[in-house]
Amino acid sequence: MYRFNLQFLLDYRKHIEEGIQIELSHIQRELEKERQLIISFKEEKNYYEKELARREEKRINVDEGILYRDYLKGMRIKIKKQREIVAKILPELDKKRDELLTATKKRKVLEKVREKDWKRFVKVLARSDGMFMDEIGIRKYQRSM
Repeated sequence: MYRFNLQFLLDYRKHIEEGIQIELSHIQRELEKERQLIISFKEEKNYYEKELARREEKRINVDEGILYRDYLKGMRIKIKKQREIVAKILPELDKKRDELLTATKKRKVLEKVREKDWKRFVKVLARSDGMFMDEIGIRKYQRSM
């Protein structure tokens, strides 16, 4: 029966790779969530910019105009902070992708070693089967004489 001597190491490397994939997935979801917040903030800012322009056509009072402008300034600050959050996540995402690539390479190397070991095992098994069949043939021949 075939048994790969480094199977425990291969299993460990697969486990590590799966863990990194899960972490990468979490980071990607977090990044997408933060990007969606930027989009949401921009849409809200655009809505209130249009609302301010519409109200200015109707001549709003000064206090209301100041409130709109302060709110829009706050939205621009929120968008800027959200972009900074996204900018911090991107290097983390790249690092995790590199880790995944490294883990995948290590696993694939072991899988190739296992494949070569399997081929060697099959070759040895075929050779020993051939020798066994040769021996049976020789014995049958010797008995028939």
